[in-house]
Amino acid sequence: MSPIEPGRPPAIRVEDPSFPRARWWARYVVDGDPPQQRLVFRLGRILGVVCLSCLSVYLALATALWGYYGYYRKIPDVSWADVVVLPRFSRVQAAIGAHYFSEAKRLWDNKNYAQAIFTARAAVVKSPRNLDARLFLAGCWQEVFRFDEAVRTLRDGIEFSAADARLQKAIVGTCLACGRFGDLLEMLRKDLPAKGVRLLEGREPVYRLAELRAVLETAGPAEAERVAAHYSGIDELPAAAPLLALIDWDSGRREAAFTRLQVARDREPNDPSIQDAYVDTALRIGKSDEARAASQSFLAAFPDLESAQLRFLEAHGSRQGPDKAPWMDACTRFLVRFRHRPEALGRLASLASSQGWPDLAYLLYQNSLQDNLTGFPFAVYYVGSLVKAGDFREAESVWHDLSLRNSQQLVSASYLGAMVAWGTGHESEALQITQQLQQETAKDPTRRLRLVEIFNLFGFPKIADELGRPQS
Repeated sequence: MSPIEPGRPPAIRVEDPSFPRARWWARYVVDGDPPQQRLVFRLGRILGVVCLSCLSVYLALATALWGYYGYYRKIPDVSWADVVVLPRFSRVQAAIGAHYFSEAKRLWDNKNYAQAIFTARAAVVKSPRNLDARLFLAGCWQEVFRFDEAVRTLRDGIEFSAADARLQKAIVGTCLACGRFGDLLEMLRKDLPAKGVRLLEGREPVYRLAELRAVLETAGPAEAERVAAHYSGIDELPAAAPLLALIDWDSGRREAAFTRLQVARDREPNDPSIQDAYVDTALRIGKSDEARAASQSFLAAFPDLESAQLRFLEAHGSRQGPDKAPWMDACTRFLVRFRHRPEALGRLASLASSQGWPDLAYLLYQNSLQDNLTGFPFAVYYVGSLVKAGDFREAESVWHDLSLRNSQQLVSASYLGAMVAWGTGHESEALQITQQLQQETAKDPTRRLRLVEIFNLFGFPKIADELGRPQS
């Protein structure tokens, strides 16, 4: 307080009864020297009423939101306290995400695939830490052959669940199954280590083998051998034999690849991956009788395994004489067992395409349309089977129909258009497509090598030679 000057009385604040009646928010007083009348606001009361009003409005809105979620949307496990208390609102988001997730699974089971994927995406957006919903969404994308979306969904999950082994295994499995080897290398070497997860330095060999496979597909066998040499003891792992044999094969050491698998098969007769690679290499090297016998043993040991059934069908692919009856029986069992798994049916359609079985490829194409899944990949497999079987007239008709309805999607299968054009006598058009493929694969020799193998497999060595010719 300031000191009172001598001879001057202190200032006095009084209320005059003649003033207007005081309100709850203000009153009139006489204040100062000389006395003056002025209005004084009761700030404490005003602030108290404002705060109480805001709190009442907030609680009313929160209650309305709780009622909207709990009664109108019928979302279970939404607590009123979780809606009101802001730090706990993440629980509401998690409950909404869980509801969307269960709804997406129900829609998928009812074959409403588009709506199921849309709902699963909403579940992931609402609750990005719900790994089960994320894995489900990635699996849905994979089953409808949207591999880029499947990989992106898993990759986004690294931000929230990098340390979860389920996400790590899903990333490796999905990238390998979808052929997204560049994405796999980036996640193993960059994205996961940025979150403190260094799978390549752990004890699990599966991640090092995945890296080795990705290096083989993206950089070629020479670089893959260098990476394999970096991991000591990898030659002693039976599980590594199929991959190391593939490196031998791509390096031109075909007999060495077959011998490696023979030794591994003797050491680990119960390893399905070794059995699968052994039958595949025997077929590729021309040992048909050995492949038939090995495929029978493979199927007998693993009668319910998808790869065992596919290898049996491939080894008995002549469908003539003694191969006819066992092929029909195995094919029927496969269709019955995997009729609700589009990815398995897609692998069977791919086999039908490479072997020239247009009847089976057409059946799978029609089945994909009836199941409300996109028929595009199966239609491409059907065209490939017609080309392999030599029915170029029908292949041209189907390809023309596809180009009218799915011109953008056919870009990824342009090599098939080159084969159709060459088979129908339009060699100049086929060479134009081949030149375009040369430009697209100028910086991707591994993909060019795979395309050369495809052209040779389907019986177009001239196109293969043109594509493999060095550009001037």
